[in-house]
Amino acid sequence: MITIDGPAGAGKSTVARELAKRLGFRLVDTGAMYRAFALRVKGAGLPPKTGPELNALLDQTTVELRGERVLLNGRDVSEAIRTSDVSELTSRLTTLRVVRDKATPLQRQLAAAGGVVLEGRDTGSMGGPSAEVKFYLDASETGRARRRMRELEERGRRPSLAEVRDEIARRDRQDRGRKLAPLVVPTGAIVIDSTGKSVAQVVKLMLTEVRRIQCSTRS
Repeated sequence: MITIDGPAGAGKSTVARELAKRLGFRLVDTGAMYRAFALRVKGAGLPPKTGPELNALLDQTTVELRGERVLLNGRDVSEAIRTSDVSELTSRLTTLRVVRDKATPLQRQLAAAGGVVLEGRDTGSMGGPSAEVKFYLDASETGRARRRMRELEERGRRPSLAEVRDEIARRDRQDRGRKLAPLVVPTGAIVIDSTGKSVAQVVKLMLTEVRRIQCSTRS
């Protein structure tokens, strides 16, 4: 089991996808799972707070990860979960224990068979604390904002760098400041700064560490 944590815009999803491909592992995008729950809550018009209505909605919600596709109650929402308003709501929902209690067992179930790369903001500390290899992928705030800008432009949006940087900073404050499962560098994690590095360079660094740990485990 390999986990990749880090702040918004650090390039986790792209790197995790390529690393899983190179190793022949399954990719588990935990952030996509939380985004799907957020889309469900948004569609129901519920506020992001604990209560009987949210509990009932989550009981009637199923999320499946099939490769890079995300199914919400059987419907493909892979694109719909990638909007800024869903991102904002996701960050608020992940502070709620009822949401965590729904998502974490699903993540651990997907990881139980091994041969997986879990990617998110607390996979090394919460979703997969027993992972053999843990990474924390970071980057400068400006670098993360530029990467996020490119992603948004590919989806037809044209935000300014200042707007995206403000969004990144807001997400950082929410993710690092929440009481439940805050964004942290997991114990034993290998920290990689992706600032100025290509995806290929980051993946190469990760592969080197994975193979080093595999060798030390076998010896």
